[in-house]
Amino acid sequence: MPGMSLDELRQRLEALNRGPMPRLAGGKSAAGTGNLRRRRAVTDLARLVEGRELRTGPGKCYCIRRRLSQCWKADAGTGPAFAAAVKQTAGRTEALDDDLARCVAGGVGSLLFSDLETCGFAGTPVFLIGVMFWDGGDLCVEQLLARSYEEEGAILRRFGRRFGERCTTGGLVTFNGKSFDWPFLCDRAAVSRVELPEPRAHCDLLHLARRRYRDRLPDCRLQTIELHVCHRRRVDDIAGAEIPGAYHDFVRTGDARRIRQIIHHNFLDLVTLAELLADLVRPEGR
Repeated sequence: MPGMSLDELRQRLEALNRGPMPRLAGGKSAAGTGNLRRRRAVTDLARLVEGRELRTGPGKCYCIRRRLSQCWKADAGTGPAFAAAVKQTAGRTEALDDDLARCVAGGVGSLLFSDLETCGFAGTPVFLIGVMFWDGGDLCVEQLLARSYEEEGAILRRFGRRFGERCTTGGLVTFNGKSFDWPFLCDRAAVSRVELPEPRAHCDLLHLARRRYRDRLPDCRLQTIELHVCHRRRVDDIAGAEIPGAYHDFVRTGDARRIRQIIHHNFLDLVTLAELLADLVRPEGR
C-alpha cells in the first residue's frame, strides 16, 4: 500500500489473519521457522485431542473414541449406575413414557445416545456428531469431527453406519432431538447422499424432563438439569452461541484450541444424557 512501511504492512496482515506471520524480507527482523513450529505444536488438533483419521467411503474425518471409565473421573460410577437403572426397568416398562419404554425394552445394549454441534440453523453444516453406547461392559463415546466443510459427508456416513448397528433394533436417545437433531441430520444426510434408516424408537429426553422437573427447576435446559439433577457444574466450557464461530475460525486457521473445548462440551452433553435417562427411569420420589 502507498506510504506504508514493510513493518506496518506486516502488522496489518497479521491482524487480518489473526495470527503471526513471518516478517517480510527487508524488515527489521526475520521470523524463523522455530516460532511457527512451536505455535503448530500448541494448536494442532492431533496434539490437543487424541484421535485418529478415519476413512469412510470416498472421504475421511477425525474420530475420537474413548471408554467412559477411562476418561470420566468426575464420577467413575456413571456407566454402572446407568446400566443398573436400565436393567431395573425390566418387567415394569408400562410405568414409563411410551417412547422411553420402547427405547429401553431392548436392554442397555440397544441404546444410542446422540448429540450434534452445527454451524447454526437449518441448511448449515453439521461438523461434530457425538454418539455414546454400551459396549463390553462400559459406555463408549465416539465423536466424529469434520476438520473442514468437505468432511461433513464422511462424519454422516460413519454416523449412519453406527446408527444402523443400534437403532434399527434399539432406540435413539437425544435432547431436543425430535425438533432439531434428527431433522437436521436427515437434511444434511440428503445433501451428502447418505441414507439414514428410521429409528425403531426415538426418545427425546427434553419432553420427559419438562414433565418431571418443571415444578422443581427454573428451566429445563440441559445444563440446568446437569446442575440440579446431576449435581455437577461445568468448568472451562464454551457457550453454545460461540460454537459456530469457533468452528469457522478452526477451519480457517487450523488452531484447534477452541475445538478442544467444543469436543469437551459435546462429551459432557452425552454423559449428562446417560445420567438424565438413569434418573428418568426411576420412579418419582426415589
